[in-house]
Formats: sequence, C-alpha cells, structure tokens
Amino acid sequence: MRRILFGLCIFILLPTANLLAQDSISGLNKDFQSWNVLRLTLPIGEKWSVSMQNEARFSDNASKLDEYVFKLYGHYKFSKKVGLSFGYKYIDRPDDNNEQEPWLEVVFPHTYNKWQVHHQVRFEARFYQTLPGILPRIRYLFNWSVQLGDSFMYLGGFAAIRFNLVDKGSGPNYPFEQVRVNANLGFHLGWFARLEIGYLYRYEIVRDAPDYSDNVAHVNLFFTIKRKSKKPLPYDHIL
Repeated sequence: MRRILFGLCIFILLPTANLLAQDSISGLNKDFQSWNVLRLTLPIGEKWSVSMQNEARFSDNASKLDEYVFKLYGHYKFSKKVGLSFGYKYIDRPDDNNEQEPWLEVVFPHTYNKWQVHHQVRFEARFYQTLPGILPRIRYLFNWSVQLGDSFMYLGGFAAIRFNLVDKGSGPNYPFEQVRVNANLGFHLGWFARLEIGYLYRYEIVRDAPDYSDNVAHVNLFFTIKRKSKKPLPYDHIL
C-alpha cells in the first residue's frame, strides 16, 4: 500500500511541475482570485462526522463573484488508516454553466511524528448544465500538515490533480482537466475553530480557449461544533 501511495505522489508531482514550468508561456488566461471557505463540522461518536461548507470565489483580480460553492458531506472512519467520505457539491456560476456533483472518496491518513499526511482518491459524477448525462471525473489529492512545536500554529498544504473519464465533445477538457497546489499557515482558535491563510495555484486546460493560470489568496475558517478532548489537526480538504 505504501508503494502505491508513493507512486500516486510521483504521479501528481510530475505533471504539476510540468504545468508550473508552462506558466511563463504567453497566451494563458492569467488571473488573481480570492477563495473564501466557511465549514461547519459535527462529529458523531468516534467514527462519524457530518460537514457543511460554503465558499465564495472571486475572479478578475478578486473584484467580482465568479462561483458560489455549497457542499454537504459525511465521513466514516473505518480505522486509523482508512476512511470513506461521501457528499454533494453544487456550483453556482453567475456568468457560466452551473454544476452538481455527488461524489465518493477513499481517504488514507498517516501520522509521522508531528506530520499528518492524507492521500485522497475521489470519484465524482458531474452533472454539467449544458452537457447531457453524467461527466465522471477522478481526483487524487495529497494533503499534509505539521504542528509548529507546542504553539497554536501549523503549516499545511495540498496538491490535487483531476481527470475527466468521458469526452463529451464540449465542456470540460478530456482527459486531463486541472491541477492545484496550495501552501498555508494555520491557527488553532481554541478547541472549536481553525483559520488557514494561504496561497493556491490552479492551472486548468480549457477546450478551444486559452488555458487558465490562477493565483489565489485562499482563506479557510473551520468550526467544530462538538468539543473534542484534543486539538483538531488539519484533515482532508474537500475542494
């Protein structure tokens, strides 16, 4: 299993490095954006949790609302090494096609001293407004965090890559669609909340148009409704 997960890391890092190198190419549709996330999580016992997430994404140098994203999902912890997430995402785009995505995800968490690492493999059944039927997509995400000594701060980040499994002839690009890379500084705000402030880079291949190259100010505010005995550490990023 470790060899498979290591292979997935290499699988995501190589195309990510290649796309970052291409960012200097002229003709890309470059933008500065602001993505702002608010998430509420209710743990249910030791194995279950339910979360609701709202996100506002601003484009055109963070001057106008580009997407509103709503997510509702649950998570079940089989063991310390395997978990299962399932949920629904709705994306409202004022100037583009809306989207709905039921999804299922397997999570493989690992702990190395103060390091938290998660491998996440997700299957999404996308309902794209202008396309007939379902557009299936696979996402792999590598997520990490490390506590800064005994302080209330931590460092974190993730890298994600997405592939569409069907070519509809229009809409999102097939097969490779996009890659995202993030780094952030996190703060424990007591036992019930965390704040993450960071930078996200997104490269998206667009069908019959210049590719997107976005630099994003990324802010996450997470609330845990039920008190836990230990400080909550960064968990999976449901993007």
